[in-house]
Parts: sequence; C-alpha cells; structure tokens
Amino acid sequence: TYHSELSLEPGALVTVPVGQLILVGVVIARTTKPSYETKPIASQIITTPLPAPLTKTAQWMARYYATHPALVWQTILPRGIAKKRRPLKRAPLELNRERTTIVFNKHQQRALDELSHATPGTYLLHGITGSGKTAVYIEHIKRTLESGKSAIVLVPEIALTSQLIAEFQQHFDDIILAHSRQTEAERHVAWNEALMSETPRVVIGPRSALFLPLRNIGVIIIDEAHEPSFKQDQSPRYSALRVASVLARHHGAHVIQGSATPLVSEYYLAASQRRPILELPEKAKPSATTPDVTV
Repeated sequence: TYHSELSLEPGALVTVPVGQLILVGVVIARTTKPSYETKPIASQIITTPLPAPLTKTAQWMARYYATHPALVWQTILPRGIAKKRRPLKRAPLELNRERTTIVFNKHQQRALDELSHATPGTYLLHGITGSGKTAVYIEHIKRTLESGKSAIVLVPEIALTSQLIAEFQQHFDDIILAHSRQTEAERHVAWNEALMSETPRVVIGPRSALFLPLRNIGVIIIDEAHEPSFKQDQSPRYSALRVASVLARHHGAHVIQGSATPLVSEYYLAASQRRPILELPEKAKPSATTPDVTV
C-alpha cells in the first residue's frame, strides 16, 4: 500500500520504492488511509492507465494459475517499460492491392453469417487444410473494424512468416506486430502504440500478443489452435486459449479457434456446452491439388 499526491486510476503504471530499490508497479485499486505508515509512489511512468479488462485478466491469471502477481505482470508488461525511448521509424510497407475480391463458398459464407451475429464466447472453426480459414478471418476482421473494435490474431511463433503477414497487409494498413525477433525497444514501441491508439487496430503475433493493451477488442482469433506453443512452459504456465476466453469476456468480445485438427478437449467443451462448431469441409479452391501422403 502506497500513497500519492496524484489522483491515480487503477491500471496506472508507476515506480515505487521497495526497500532500497525502485521498481515498476501497477495500481490495482484505491483504498483508504491505513493505520500504518505508507511510502509515497515515486513517479508515474505513463499517464494513460492500462485497460480495465487487461488488469482484471492479470488478476484472474494470478488466482487461476496460483502464481505470484509479480510474475504475471512480468509476463504481461514489456521489458524496460520505465526506460525513455527515442521514436523508432517504421519502414513503410510495400503494398500491392491489385487483388480480386474474395469469392466465398457456401461453407465460408455460412461461417461468416454466424460470426456476424456472434455473442461473447468461443467459436470453433473446424476447417480442413486449404479450406480458406484465413479468408474468413480477414473478412470477419474487416467487419469488426467497421464496428469500431480491434482484433487480435494469435499464430504459433513458427507460423509467423512473412507470407502470412503479407497476406494480412494486403487488406489492413496499421497492423501492430509482436514477435520474439523484435528488439526490446521495438516491443516497447508496439506495446505503447497499442495503448495510445484511438482507432481500431489489428494485432498479429504469438501468445504474448494477447497482452497488448488495446482499448476495445471485438474478436480474438487463434489460428492453428491445436499447437502446443499456445501454452507457456514456465511460470505462469498459462494456456493462451483459456486466457483469451477470459480477456474476451471482459471486453464483451468473442474468440475464434481455427484448426484442421481441433483439440479433443476444446471439441468436447464446445459440444457439451452447445457452443457453435463452424465446419469448412471443402477446399476453398476446388482445383487445388492434394499432396500425396505416404505413411
């Protein structure tokens, strides 16, 4: 418990004295003056507080995964957040948008129609390889942005290729990327851009991209949702699938888990709780050649 002359909102990022050290802290709640002496908050790092859904999700993670809150916040906040950064210049994107309009088959159209009326919750998009799941994601994100809400697209780190990014860049201007090949400064800039953005944005990255502080999220898409890399193997040992559902609930958003081979546990949950399972059983391009498989 600390005191401050400033009027700080929950979610404010501050520095506080802990023994002889000055450490980064997050204001969780306001309280009345206790009977014991309190130290003053040293400084406020950023004047804009974190979105309430993110702070609520962090507190849920600490309880659910029985992890000290400090470890959770170390996972959520970028390293070196208290450092002063020089503005980084982003290289302009080379866009080639001379593309024909995507023509959806009946299964893709049915999935899009159902998602357009989606209520908060999780939806399984069970589509065979080459069934056009990415095209469904892109069209649904366009509709989400038009409604004034942001979108997060989680992909396995191994799938975060220039080809996938280029596919999304054909359709969206201000994409925020987050991945392990970025420097500490680049990650901090991406995080700050998400926090300060006043317009709906599209975020693409691995499981850590879930924690970019967007204000108003409409959809969280988890591509290749069966991949084991969506679970962190060090404390907090969280599943991005579980955390995404909690974050989406706090935002009033929905989650789309896309996969050709959904996890048995997720399929069981969807069936037992009567959650929608959207099927894409046909290839988006019937002329696409099927690979020869030898076992």
